[in-house]
Amino acid sequence: MKDNNKNIMPFSPVHSYVNADLQKIDICKDNYNKTGIYRWTHIESGKSYIGSAINLSNRFKNYYNKAYLEREIIKNNSMIYKAILKHGYSSFKLDILEYCNSNVLIEREQYYFDLLKPKYNILKFARSLTGFKHSKATIKLMRTAKLGNKRSELAKLKIGLGSTQAQSVIITDNKTGVNKEFTSIRSAAKFIGIHHSYIAKIIKKHKIYIGKVYTIKIK
Repeated sequence: MKDNNKNIMPFSPVHSYVNADLQKIDICKDNYNKTGIYRWTHIESGKSYIGSAINLSNRFKNYYNKAYLEREIIKNNSMIYKAILKHGYSSFKLDILEYCNSNVLIEREQYYFDLLKPKYNILKFARSLTGFKHSKATIKLMRTAKLGNKRSELAKLKIGLGSTQAQSVIITDNKTGVNKEFTSIRSAAKFIGIHHSYIAKIIKKHKIYIGKVYTIKIK
């Protein structure tokens, strides 16, 4: 849905980059070693994201590293990283809302949260920096929001592989027919000396692993 207020800005940004793809070099150069608040805006929908950094140039270098974005999506389910990878950098404009001292960075970021109500931000309060402590209420809200995020298929696989009580797994000796029961794919794979991720992929696809010596299936 298009945001009817997407072009309304109640103030003038310090810098505006209308094409985050073509102006990548300028974005990193202009903000070298500077502290401040920034805003990504999807040009078509008007949806935005507000962030802050002690070193804006370093932060933006991360944004232009697609491998970094993909890793962070798996860990944190970031909406802005997903949007950038989906639509491409040229679909976004970047505004530097304000340069400021690091000791007021969180306070100023919260000000813009409240003023502009960014839709790509999962949490609607400013993030902590090193040495900054959230209140108990804020910590509770962060945990609630994090639990509400849907797990990716990769995350589910990692959890299943890492759990010692995920599912009962039966290993059958193909020669003798003797069965052994294990509490997880990881422990079963360790028993036969094959990496658990390989076994997990085979079972996920074929429901069973049939090797030269052993057969493995979920109970």
